Amino acid sequence: MGYVYAVMWFVIAVVLAVRFHKESKMIWGMSGYFIWMGCWWLADQFIEADLMHGTFGWIFRGISVIMIAVLAALYLREKRKKNTKQN
Repeated sequence: MGYVYAVMWFVIAVVLAVRFHKESKMIWGMSGYFIWMGCWWLADQFIEADLMHGTFGWIFRGISVIMIAVLAALYLREKRKKNTKQN
């Protein structure tokens, strides 16, 4: 089942990069994050260590929280720039 998730993350990354790259530079960060997630899920299927639980699971969650915080900050900054340009 992990293969399905890995493929899903890769497809999302490609769609973002190909279709929405002109929207914002933040899309490249999101696409990179989804590629990383796809690699993580794929690695979880191929190696014996369980990458979704224990220490590895916390590393995965930590990186995810950091990426979400960084992307949210970039989004808010970009939105504020657009609002000041409109006024």
